[in-house]
Amino acid sequence: MNWSRSLFRFLLASALASLLVAPVQAQSGSRGPRGSGNRRSAPPSASGNRAAAGTAVALEGYCPVCVMEMKKWVPGNAQFAVRYDGKVYYFPGEKQKQMFLANPAKYVPALGGDCVVCLSKMHKRVPGNIRYAAFYHGRLYLFPSEEQRAMFREHPAQYADADLALGGNCVVCMVDMNQQVPGKPEYTAIYHGMRYQFPGEEQMKKFLASPEKYAAAARQRQQASVRPTSTSGATTASLVRVRGKSGCAGCDYGQHPLRDPDELGLAVTTDDGTVFIVEDAHKRYPQLYERRFDGVPLEVVGQVLKREGQFVWIEPQEVKAL
Repeated sequence: MNWSRSLFRFLLASALASLLVAPVQAQSGSRGPRGSGNRRSAPPSASGNRAAAGTAVALEGYCPVCVMEMKKWVPGNAQFAVRYDGKVYYFPGEKQKQMFLANPAKYVPALGGDCVVCLSKMHKRVPGNIRYAAFYHGRLYLFPSEEQRAMFREHPAQYADADLALGGNCVVCMVDMNQQVPGKPEYTAIYHGMRYQFPGEEQMKKFLASPEKYAAAARQRQQASVRPTSTSGATTASLVRVRGKSGCAGCDYGQHPLRDPDELGLAVTTDDGTVFIVEDAHKRYPQLYERRFDGVPLEVVGQVLKREGQFVWIEPQEVKAL
């Protein structure tokens, strides 16, 4: 009889201990998802962390504030949820939620969590995965596989601003005043994953009141940045006339001319972030080539040789300073 009572007490004590320990383990949440380079943590509980039907859960329910501030993958809770730019973000507490609301653009992943390498190279929005994450200049980038993450890490500056609309110029100023005005990072709005920057709060408020109107104008501007033209008046698909600022193709973007890959090359960057690489610029336009680091306003007329993402290689007919 005494033996039976002892066994019963032992089993009861073991069961109570397991109930007490389990919640502590589930709430630790300071470890990263498998494959992210951090230690593994269980994903947020399926019960209580479901978003509304049809709404995507960002970062698989992990807290974006904890990721950026502490470099830790901490599961959030539906009790502290925020819907932003078509996704729902979860937070472990009110403090993290309020930090996010004060500056969402600081905490959301680049391109809304889609792959910036895929957008640059294939012009496609491909969802990234938190198991293939990278940090660069205070921003979080996600990739669908290690291949894209490795490409980003090799040349991060080439892809980091793939989500920056109009190269950082103000779309409200462009539409309402037909002026090219640089925006400021402190006035940034996110729409469909793209970053729009403005010179002040007034322009940002106008954008947020009618985001689709201005976003559509930005898309049209980007599509028209490489416009067919011909000196004879006939349209030729491969002949373009573009205006932008000079730069160094190799130093600034990790790209080189097709015929002379050992040369750094002359780059001309347009307002929307498209980079035109001018073939034989060091031979044909030596004075402008020497000044490529000065951001000289240039106009280039030439034939397109190759396109790859944001990069276009040009056989020039004319290059002149504006």
